[in-house]
Amino acid sequence: MQLVYSQHTTTRQILCLLLTLPLFTIATAQEQEQARIVYQDENGCLRYQSDTESNRLSDFSHAGYHNGERDLPVVPVALSIAPVEGDNTAHVQAAIDQVSALPLDANGFRGALLLEAGSYPISGSLRINASGLVIRGVGQGEDPNSNTVIRGVGNAADRRELIVFGAPGRPDWSGELAGTRSVVTSEFLPAGSRSIEGAAAELYDVGDNVIIFHPSTQEWLASINNGDTAGDTPWQPGEIDIYYNRYITDVNIPEGKITLDAPIFDHLRRSLAQAEVYVLNEPNQLREVGIENLRIFIETTGQFAETHVRTCIAFDGVEDAWIKEVTALHFIYALVDMRATTRATVMNCSALEPHSLVTGSRRYNFNVSRQTNNVLFTGCTASDGRHSFVSNGTSSASGIVWTNCTTRRDYTSSEGHRRWSQGLLFDDIEFIDPRFRVMMGLYNRGDYGTGHGWSTTNGVAWNVRMPVTGITLLHKPPGRQNFAIGGRGIHSPFGDFDHPVGYSELMNKIPSITSLYAAQLSQRMAKGTAPDAPVLTNANRENDGLRLEWLDIASLETGYVVTYTHSENINRVFLDTLPANTTSYILDEQPAEQGALQFQVFALGHGCPSPFSNPMEVDFTNNVREATSQELRVIPNPVANELRLQTDLPLRSITVLDANSRQVIRLTNTRKINVSQWSPGTYFLRIETTSGQAYSTKFIKQ
Repeated sequence: MQLVYSQHTTTRQILCLLLTLPLFTIATAQEQEQARIVYQDENGCLRYQSDTESNRLSDFSHAGYHNGERDLPVVPVALSIAPVEGDNTAHVQAAIDQVSALPLDANGFRGALLLEAGSYPISGSLRINASGLVIRGVGQGEDPNSNTVIRGVGNAADRRELIVFGAPGRPDWSGELAGTRSVVTSEFLPAGSRSIEGAAAELYDVGDNVIIFHPSTQEWLASINNGDTAGDTPWQPGEIDIYYNRYITDVNIPEGKITLDAPIFDHLRRSLAQAEVYVLNEPNQLREVGIENLRIFIETTGQFAETHVRTCIAFDGVEDAWIKEVTALHFIYALVDMRATTRATVMNCSALEPHSLVTGSRRYNFNVSRQTNNVLFTGCTASDGRHSFVSNGTSSASGIVWTNCTTRRDYTSSEGHRRWSQGLLFDDIEFIDPRFRVMMGLYNRGDYGTGHGWSTTNGVAWNVRMPVTGITLLHKPPGRQNFAIGGRGIHSPFGDFDHPVGYSELMNKIPSITSLYAAQLSQRMAKGTAPDAPVLTNANRENDGLRLEWLDIASLETGYVVTYTHSENINRVFLDTLPANTTSYILDEQPAEQGALQFQVFALGHGCPSPFSNPMEVDFTNNVREATSQELRVIPNPVANELRLQTDLPLRSITVLDANSRQVIRLTNTRKINVSQWSPGTYFLRIETTSGQAYSTKFIKQ
């Protein structure tokens, strides 16, 4: 039998990957440094930097059981059983049904079903259809004399799921409580925001389970190049809809805002798509369910056979659930697959030695699928996977964290797999003895699969370690970002599809924050959740001073702080502290420092401050002088359509300001400006030469 090590490996890809080696320095000594994009300040607060598109690292600490705010519970045993001779499917299912019939206690639990030590052959599927039930073994080792071993036997039904948590008619997050749908009126919400301005905040209460729904309109799809699907059909409206499953933690009627328990993980821009909010009404959702401390061994006819269990455990419409200390071997697809699942934790589990062909739709050891939000995988181990840690859930999957995990002998990369998964964090992960050089993918997959296109946005590889010649394939999506910070290996944009490289920092160095997830959770538990960052919309000269304007995203912030940095001096200057709900700032006089200054604003809260806003640059250069007609002329003046520059000076840039000193345009490599659409009036044109000198003149637009 011929094995396919990766269905997408091409000669061009291998050549491109080999060519990356001379471009990067591969450090053998592991140094530890603080990242620029997020660092810890003297007060123990994480300070996040945003780029000019308001891209920054999100807070991933809300992933997991009850948003990571509670330890996994120890549920009292309600019933214990031992294995019987032969097929145990009916025997175990009857015990599950017996516990399922018990009443829920005050904490939402019916009790645990304890499977005593022994071997439990299961020829069918075990189904948990009730909330509050836990399946527990006595150990995950090999020996059935002292451990609980569930044996998946036979092939009925073909490629079945062995243990399924989910009631009939599983949720798909489309069910809504009548009369609760309203529109989001925020003009722009950056990824990482939790506060949402709406048309009817009064419809909602603290504790409501809501869906934030963002339709994939033609306009929105066009802004992301319809997925950049290479030779495949571009993404179509309605195919890439976004769903965020959240709980409301605050309702601010005066500001018309609701605050969510976890952030959104993509930019929402109202001009491109009208997002909506509604209260979720899907009574079939299971809650407070789990499986723990046992071994699943799938019987197969060989290492590359496929006539056996496909997936060991399926979460299908569950919330606040967990899988703890489970080892599974020889599945086709996954130890766990999640659908319509939120706030789940997979802890200290091992997904080992899948048995299947090594090709598409196999060996996704720890996987999330559609409608899955805020899931935590921690302390897990994988082997022989194709995509060992993977989001296969498209645009309705987000907020997924894999942390403190290890995988061995991978055939290809862990990744966001297809169609706009958002907010994936691969944190403190190690790849050992891989079979392929690309081990991590935050990238565009073009026409792989069925129009996979942009597989991930706002994804983060933090302190991911692999052999020094291993590769994190890193692309920047349109208007968004993917991030690779620290770890070992190469951060590279070179693959089958050409796109700009994402944000890379501390390559082949260990960041001083070794686990981003752990640092974020620790801060949130100690200091609460920081307010949302503002978005700067204008930063312009005004007479001798400056005017800043921004979007007030946060709710219940206590104030705003205005800052700037000089391009030649990284020290931050704090200009002023302003009241809550402020949206503008006027500086009456020129700052002490000259030249180009970058202004940023952040919000204050009761704990740590918000991330810094996007930066905006204002040039306070004083050495600008009016040009003589021999040095610089603009023709014609007045001008109606096209302005031409006549000068022998070596140009670096051209800047045009309006009568209020607001920048209209900045250009390089041209001596012509199309002004046909500009408003009539007086304008000031300034040029900067390659030697750093600046000259100005004025012209009139008819």
